[in-house]
Amino acid sequence: MTAAVLRAETRAYGRSRLRDLALDAVREVVLDRGWSAVRMGQIATAIGMSRASVHAEFGTKDALGAALVTREMAVFFDEMRARLNQHPGDLPGGVEAAVVYILEATAGNPLLQTILTRAPVGGDTSLLSLLTTRAEPLMTQAVDMVREWVSEQWPDLPAADVRMAADSVARVGISNILTPTAPTADIARGIALLACRCLKFPDPA
Repeated sequence: MTAAVLRAETRAYGRSRLRDLALDAVREVVLDRGWSAVRMGQIATAIGMSRASVHAEFGTKDALGAALVTREMAVFFDEMRARLNQHPGDLPGGVEAAVVYILEATAGNPLLQTILTRAPVGGDTSLLSLLTTRAEPLMTQAVDMVREWVSEQWPDLPAADVRMAADSVARVGISNILTPTAPTADIARGIALLACRCLKFPDPA
């Protein structure tokens, strides 16, 4: 490895670390006091960087918020996919695990709740302006994730049935974030049963 390459990798690592530290600090403020309480200067102070460095990395406060939303959703979908993948060949097991994750990950996390439901949580509407154009793409991403997993496991299933099952799992699961209709385990089992019936699988035991 040449000195130039090493310096470039060091700079890239430093920039990535700066982003992570800044987003961690923003996340803490949002969860504690809401998006309206975020100040670029305070974030810079909290991570020991200059305000100019934070502005150079993110630009505006809205861009900082968008980066936080992007990271939060990337983690959410990675974990959701991991839950599905833990149950190869097991439709109700995979769906149940994914729904349990959806509900447990959002419990007590107003940031995720707001991102996924587009509803103000605890009266805080300050983040909604960043999310108005992202609601359907996020739902589409959730539906596509379930659809792709089912299609990978059972490639011969009718595409229309798979789409209906995936849409039902994602939409009903997310609809229970703010207004759960039953305990988490019962909701997850009910949605797993719905998926099985959409795809004409035997009811889970």
